[in-house]
Amino acid sequence: MNIQVPDHISSIKRYQPGKTIPQLQEEFGWEKVAILWNNENTLGYSPKSKEAVIKAYDTINYYPDPISEDLREKLSKKIERPKEEIILGNGSESVLMLTIRALCSGDDEFLTSGGSFVIVYNWARINNVRCVSMPLTEGYGFDLEAIKSRINRNTKVIYLANVNNPTGTMISKAELEDFMQNVPDHILVIVDEAYFEFSESLHEDFPNSLKMNYSNLLTLRTFSKAYGIAGVRLGYAVGHEKIIESIAKTKLTFEPTALAQAAGLGALEDTDFLAKTIENNTKGLKYFSTELTRLGIQFVPSYGNFIMTAWKDQKEVDKIFNGLMKKGVLVRPLAGSLEHCIRVSVGRPEENQHFIHSLENV
Repeated sequence: MNIQVPDHISSIKRYQPGKTIPQLQEEFGWEKVAILWNNENTLGYSPKSKEAVIKAYDTINYYPDPISEDLREKLSKKIERPKEEIILGNGSESVLMLTIRALCSGDDEFLTSGGSFVIVYNWARINNVRCVSMPLTEGYGFDLEAIKSRINRNTKVIYLANVNNPTGTMISKAELEDFMQNVPDHILVIVDEAYFEFSESLHEDFPNSLKMNYSNLLTLRTFSKAYGIAGVRLGYAVGHEKIIESIAKTKLTFEPTALAQAAGLGALEDTDFLAKTIENNTKGLKYFSTELTRLGIQFVPSYGNFIMTAWKDQKEVDKIFNGLMKKGVLVRPLAGSLEHCIRVSVGRPEENQHFIHSLENV
């Protein structure tokens, strides 16, 4: 093949999925299974979301609403922001990629932290934008002072994950306010609040960036976590109307799908399911903290729907990961600067117990 692939694409390592759940089930013959590796909502999804999708299925011979009018209207009322400041996409990571595509070019730099959401670095590279990552703090949080000190004339976008995935650490309201006041207003600050519904219930000082009045702030949120519809891919961004308009120019015409839009509308209707999800997560994190402390295992207090444990080295991580897999417990070993860590999602009570009992045995 003689076609030359650009260096910024050829240098990226393609995502390599592991074995499927059925393949692993056949290999290990599990009696119990706890799928705790992707921060999904193992309680399931709202029945109202399912009903809305079934109803919408009769319309799939037509293209979906390209501007998601009904869903934007409903979100507008919920978050108390004009619908013109809202854009939806195939998951919040899609909207993030579109934002980089819309705003960055030439020598522009994308500034963030190491040890964060792994796809972020790839989206910058895919768009041929230089990604600059500052180290995490000793407590595994974003080092906002280091990020501020690295701002230069090429800095175009700053990405902050609050809470940070995979470490579970948070940026407080005071810290975020101070950061925004010290960032030049020609630099866009993206605050990824994928776990917001969990986070605001776990800490009274957790900031709602939608309530902050900065024209250079863009908030990302998703339906994949608390709302339990990760499989249909639906997320959104909220920000200044001119930023949203620019992102819209780069979006696929009919993104997100009709079924995704319907699923989102149904999910927003079901406050009972959301409340059960949040309660399950709060209890699950408390259980993890108690049991990991009892076992003498180091962990980082989390404000998401997962918890990160720290081990001696990657060799020990591999031993724990493989031992747990044999018992039907699937967790996420981390890479890069966090290769000595394992992330565990909060599941249903019986899944959480299966994890702890298996971990103790391993």
